[in-house]
Amino acid sequence: MARIFDDSVENDKSKVKKDGLIYQQRDDTDYKKEYEKLDSKGKFQFFKDYYLPTIVVIAVIALVGGYFLYGALTKPQTVLYVAICDQNLDDKQVDKLEKAVGTYLGLDNKHEIVTINTEFNSKNGTLSEQLQSYIYAGTCDIVIAPKEGFTGYATAGYFFEPDSSDTVAAFKDWPKDKRIYCPIIDGENIRGEKDIDETKYNFGIDVADCRKYKALEGKSKSAVLGVSNSSRKQEEAAAFIKFLTDDSLKDGDVNPDFALQSK
Repeated sequence: MARIFDDSVENDKSKVKKDGLIYQQRDDTDYKKEYEKLDSKGKFQFFKDYYLPTIVVIAVIALVGGYFLYGALTKPQTVLYVAICDQNLDDKQVDKLEKAVGTYLGLDNKHEIVTINTEFNSKNGTLSEQLQSYIYAGTCDIVIAPKEGFTGYATAGYFFEPDSSDTVAAFKDWPKDKRIYCPIIDGENIRGEKDIDETKYNFGIDVADCRKYKALEGKSKSAVLGVSNSSRKQEEAAAFIKFLTDDSLKDGDVNPDFALQSK
């Protein structure tokens, strides 16, 4: 026998009465009245159930945001970035050179620093690409690498040469047998779309025999230095070359030009 459903017929056992709490609208006044009726234990439970989760979330967001903001505000600013490739150097000597160059540039070596990164490797695809991206972005100012690795970057046209920038004018005074010359080879040359320009440019100088570089205790027979043509710190880069190659400059010396700028 078919059952006829009729809303006019209300079964107390199977239907919720229409005047039940589920059908009643509630507002903040209702919660306030309920809260006022609670004892201290009930009020604490009410607080835990309704407010504590939100407060915890807000507190966590504030702490995380504060942590990153503090880190951003207190993180030292790198004034000069030097990438050294394919070299196993003494970390303590590298730190010493960072601070000596920083002092020479008039930095406090705490809030403003010189960074010398020795972790790059021209034969490691990932590390080599990372360095190239730093050069593209203008983050890396100076590259030092053995001749073979340096030439690989130089032929891509990453560095200044004396005829295009006074930053590396000192290269012309360097012993000719210690200057590194190479052509520029781009994608069109590699694909055979145009002939290679055989002109060779002086993109670097070998600093392996410089006293301050030898103090880093590198084992490579060559260490070629070049200045990135995307560097935003060309004056600082030139000062680095001066400090590294001039034995008359000692640790603790300050370049008067940079000392005035830092005041």
